[in-house]
Amino acid sequence: IAVLTLFYSCTSSTEKQTHPSVKNGDVNIEYTIKGVGDTAIVLVHGWAINKTYWQSQQDLLSSRFTTIALDLGGHGQSGRNRNTWTVYDYANDVLSLINTLKLSKVILVGHSMSGDVVTAVADSIPGKIIGLIGVDNFKGVTDSFSKETIEQYNAFLESLHTNYDSIITSFSYASLFPPKYSDSASVKKVMQDILSTDTSVSIKTMEAMMQSELSAGKRLSELTIPVHVITSEYAPVNKAQMNAVCKAGFKEKIIKGVGHYPMIEKPTEFNRLLLETIN
Repeated sequence: IAVLTLFYSCTSSTEKQTHPSVKNGDVNIEYTIKGVGDTAIVLVHGWAINKTYWQSQQDLLSSRFTTIALDLGGHGQSGRNRNTWTVYDYANDVLSLINTLKLSKVILVGHSMSGDVVTAVADSIPGKIIGLIGVDNFKGVTDSFSKETIEQYNAFLESLHTNYDSIITSFSYASLFPPKYSDSASVKKVMQDILSTDTSVSIKTMEAMMQSELSAGKRLSELTIPVHVITSEYAPVNKAQMNAVCKAGFKEKIIKGVGHYPMIEKPTEFNRLLLETIN
């Protein structure tokens, strides 16, 4: 027993040295790391979900790459001890991870809202980023909203403060999955994670997301590498807009029969497309 105790103690100590803690200011950033390679794939989840959505991708890619999936601040197992939840707050979570782990050759993969997050990261440290892949995002860009759109969005946010569970459930079913969608297991997982996310974090993030849309085009236009996307067929990309704004290039692969979370809905097909894109 004494020998086993010493063994596990030494193993635990070694793991802590191998995988150092990551903090963005006072906020602890949890992550999982698999594989070893000179190129790191950093997987960044979207709104109100967490790093577990990338498990299949880490299993696949870790044979060739260092793969890292993190929980953004306020999500999953990461800390919630800050007051702002903007694109740049989340980008700093990712930057803290990259800097702490001393990654120098990185491919960023960002799902949903984290398309904006990873472009902000890439614009901040262009010398370290060799690839950028969006997952069901980068559908188009805008630099203004109509008065009607702003009023509708503000009313939606106000309703979340008073009746979060029912409003966000209706919104999610209507906007995150195609009509007559049959994958009940994926829907159940997504809804459980959305409803278990700290509402103060999720609402403030949604408030910030609208503002971030207005500057998304600028971030994309400043990239020095092409933008690659894997898009769900039910919500198409505005290719004319994206080709115009992505000066270094824009390439899209389409996955059929899925909603907003193709990495868990059709992991085998998604992984094939992801690996093709990485290659």
